[in-house]
Amino acid sequence: MKKIACIAAALAWGAALLVPSTSFAQEGTSTTATGISRAMNPAISVNTLLLGQVSRDDPSREANNIDLQESEIQFTSIVDPFWTADLVIAVHPEHGHEEEGHEGEESHGYALDIEVAKVEYRNMPRGLGLVIGKDYLNFGKHNPLHTHQFAFVEAPIGVQAFLGDHGLSGVGAEAAWNVPLPWFAELSGYAANSPAEIFDPESRDLVYGGRLTNLWDTSDASTVEFGLSGFTGPGAGHEDEPGGRLATYGADLTFKWLSMSRSQGPALNWTNEVLLPDPAEKEGDPLGFYSHLQYRFARQWWFGAGYSRANDFELHEHEEPATDDGLLTVNEYKGNFTWTPSEFSAVRLEAWYQKDTTGEYEDLGVGLQVNFTIGSHPAHLY
Repeated sequence: MKKIACIAAALAWGAALLVPSTSFAQEGTSTTATGISRAMNPAISVNTLLLGQVSRDDPSREANNIDLQESEIQFTSIVDPFWTADLVIAVHPEHGHEEEGHEGEESHGYALDIEVAKVEYRNMPRGLGLVIGKDYLNFGKHNPLHTHQFAFVEAPIGVQAFLGDHGLSGVGAEAAWNVPLPWFAELSGYAANSPAEIFDPESRDLVYGGRLTNLWDTSDASTVEFGLSGFTGPGAGHEDEPGGRLATYGADLTFKWLSMSRSQGPALNWTNEVLLPDPAEKEGDPLGFYSHLQYRFARQWWFGAGYSRANDFELHEHEEPATDDGLLTVNEYKGNFTWTPSEFSAVRLEAWYQKDTTGEYEDLGVGLQVNFTIGSHPAHLY
């Protein structure tokens, strides 16, 4: 009995010594070995796109290679009771025409860009929102998307022709208002300094734009979204005259349906968008359009089909003109199959065909894209 009592006393004494240590450990779960709190650390994620592609008609290295398409590092955090913040740093291959003094040459290095650096105010009055910083401009349905959110490997030709190869982004401020209507409606307006290639890089004028988004629940399993967008900014113009103002308007319609019968059952996304640029010199009849359809026919499999058209758009300075007036009209057809084993990875096999209406340009290509995400990635746009 005496021996048992001694053992019990020893255990009680050891437990007493452990209590402060355990308490300290629980209080210190948010600290490092240096005592610095980790409670304010941001959520970090990395999304990477690997792309291999071949082209029947384009002999360039860019169209026939295996490379990193893009890698995005995203930081998301609550700054304080007033602000939330997002920072996205993108790494992608650089091209010769992007480097000063190397126009027309190909480059095999990588460029680093800050795609997003913004804060959102959390305590605005009811129905209002405010975002300050750098982000994609809120124009249309496709422009705000990041590359890994695209329905296809590349943006549709109808968007690239009038918004540029890399889309529209800018540094400025955007205000939004939830319009009190029987359905969801949001009206937003922004002013930003945009480095996009369609604007005059020497101008101090800002880009001004806005968007009206309407969303209806058409059933328990489907929604319809209709949006109107527009912007005006400093036009790039030509070497011998000022650029003036460049205005572009757009409308988009999206239908989404999700089977309610089973988890990850059949699903359908159908997005349509039209862009109506106001030509600086009233040449041609510029118009951009695309229609993208995505259908989930099995638990982890999607099928995609797309058509896009760009009417009377001006070629970039580094490209050879295909017509006397430098304007081109191209039809684009795409199809793909995507395997998505989880929300963190996807493998996409895609084929595309482009043809100019004059017969001067034609391209048939095939690509294989691998998409994977590491870490906690914020939800995508609806």
